[in-house]
Amino acid sequence: MKRENKYLPKLFVVIFKIEILEKLFFVIPFILFIHEMEEWNIYHYHQKNYPKGVIKESILGTRLWLFLLSFIGFAWTSVCYIIPGLTISSILMMLLIDFTILNSLQHIVLTVKTKKYNPGFLFGGIVALFIDILAIINILHYNIIPVWGIIVLLSLIFPVLVESVISTKKNKLPLMLKGILNVSNKLEKFMSV
Repeated sequence: MKRENKYLPKLFVVIFKIEILEKLFFVIPFILFIHEMEEWNIYHYHQKNYPKGVIKESILGTRLWLFLLSFIGFAWTSVCYIIPGLTISSILMMLLIDFTILNSLQHIVLTVKTKKYNPGFLFGGIVALFIDILAIINILHYNIIPVWGIIVLLSLIFPVLVESVISTKKNKLPLMLKGILNVSNKLEKFMSV
C-alpha cells in the first residue's frame, strides 16, 4: 500500500480510501455515459449555434459517437482495472480523466460564452469535473503518482483547451470536435454498408 501524502487535508481521508480508488475509476465512465446521454440532442444545438456548413453531422452519426465515446470510456477503465500495478493503472486512467476534464472545461467555457445551457453542461461540465478532482486528490493523497507526474499528465490538455477556446471565440468548431465528427461520419458509413 502506498504511503499517505501528509500535505493534503485529512478531510479527504474520510471521503475516500485507497481500497475504493479502482471503484471510483468506474464512476468516471459512468458519468461520461450520463453526460453523453445528456448530449443526445446536441445535433440540434450545433445546427442552431454554428454557421451553416461548419458542422457536417447527422443525427445518427452524432448519436453513434455518443455511444462510441461511452464504450471507449468503459473499455479504457476496464483495461486500467485489470492492470495489476496501481501506479501504471492510475497513469493510464489519468488519460481518461484528462479527456473528461477537457470536456468539462469546454462545456464551462461554452456556457460562459453563450450565457445559456448547452447539452452536456450538467454532467460533463459540473459532475464529471467534481469526480475527476476527487480522483486526482485520492491519487495524490496516497502518492500513487507524484505531484509532478499529475502536473505533466494534466498539462497534456492545455494545448487542446487553448485551441478550443480560440475556436469558440471565433464561432468555429474545435479541432477535437471535428475529429470526433469525422470518426462518427465514418462509423455511420460503415454501419450503413
